Amino acid sequence: MRRISIVAVLLVSCIALCTLTSQIARAQSDQSAQTSVVISQMYGGGGNSGALYTHDFIELFNQSEKSVVLEGWSVQYASATGTSWQMTELSGTIPAGGYYLIYQAQGSRGSLPLPPADAVGTIPMSASSGKIALLGTTDLLARGTLCPSGPSVIDLLGFGQSNCFSGPSAAPQLDNKNAALRADDGCAATGRNSDDFAAGPPTPRNSATSPTMCNARSPSSASRTSVATARLRPFPAGASSITTQTIALRILAALTPTLEATTVSTPAIPTSAIPTSTVPISTISSTADRGKLVISQIYGGGGNRGARYANDFVELYNPGSLTVTIDGWSMHYASATGKTWLVTVLSGTVAPGESYLIEQAEGRGGVPLPLAAEAVGDIAMSASSGKVALMRGVEPGSGPCPAAEETVDFVGYGKANCFEGEGPAPELTNTQALVRAANGTQDTNNNQSDFALEPPALGGR
Repeated sequence: MRRISIVAVLLVSCIALCTLTSQIARAQSDQSAQTSVVISQMYGGGGNSGALYTHDFIELFNQSEKSVVLEGWSVQYASATGTSWQMTELSGTIPAGGYYLIYQAQGSRGSLPLPPADAVGTIPMSASSGKIALLGTTDLLARGTLCPSGPSVIDLLGFGQSNCFSGPSAAPQLDNKNAALRADDGCAATGRNSDDFAAGPPTPRNSATSPTMCNARSPSSASRTSVATARLRPFPAGASSITTQTIALRILAALTPTLEATTVSTPAIPTSAIPTSTVPISTISSTADRGKLVISQIYGGGGNRGARYANDFVELYNPGSLTVTIDGWSMHYASATGKTWLVTVLSGTVAPGESYLIEQAEGRGGVPLPLAAEAVGDIAMSASSGKVALMRGVEPGSGPCPAAEETVDFVGYGKANCFEGEGPAPELTNTQALVRAANGTQDTNNNQSDFALEPPALGGR
């Protein structure tokens, strides 16, 4: 057993703590192009001859078990073969299993008003054929766009004679008395408009409507086992200070995982005196740290349009020569400028040269992941921008950056406001993942240079 002097402890503590801050990054917005929120109904006959309702409307539905913030999203509409789009901006939150009603143009006929709206637009939609895009942006689609594409497209509905739709063909043609309704109360999710939608009398639902939980009615979904999110504290509740010994041993554990130390008695340091990183960070690293794990791949486009795989995922890799035990570690995720961190608890070991797969939320497109996951979460990650941290401990963070003293590795990508090094890794798409260079071994603590965009791939090492 090695013994560590108090001088060495204090020296390591000071050096490590003083390297945890750098220049401030500009905060930028992020929209997650996940498929948990879908277009569940549209009606363009409002106020027409023979119509029951006075307004056209679009209805959204949240198929997931988590609330989704719609700030910065929009619905955009064009005629069946048109290239000029009209937009209605969205706001607020759609709860798990909840509906969201968007008023559109009012006609001169119809006898019933719609239920209270969650958003109001003025688009006069066709009663028979057209196309609607749900987008994670409020940028109006450029004139000349026949069919929107890219990571901002969350859902797409083409109906009738539309030249743009999801899947091999459009949803049915409608009329003044019929709406396009997504089957199974909005839970249908094949990614094919012609299969997911049927024509039927409009049944508008809004945020006051009782939620519909899709997983409760799907045996395949209900049988999935998700890793529980533990709610533990890294320090005893109510503790006002931690000792120099505790700080030093955590740092030394990061530097040399197999090193043991004797207990030493040292004065306590108030936690208020420990720097907290709210800026781009550098994780503690050393060439002697042969057992350190790294985040080797990130993919947030799972199940989206054009996606290769049905699930989002994060891959870890052990580039060293020591087996690493990760019991009590966790993967944390936040949106590009978010301060709320979602947690997936990890366990087990990662041998040298081996990968560790963390499966996340499932969408409607793509094929199942080709490898069995070592950990399973239900985080709906952004297909374009976000932040992923590998942490010792499982307590969720509350700031723009993860707690530096617990961080094993960290990646900010796209428009993230927190990252390692000079800048974030590249922005992703539905068809591309972030892949660490040199087969997962390059780690310069600079996200911008350590990662490149490549098609997502598992099991290649």
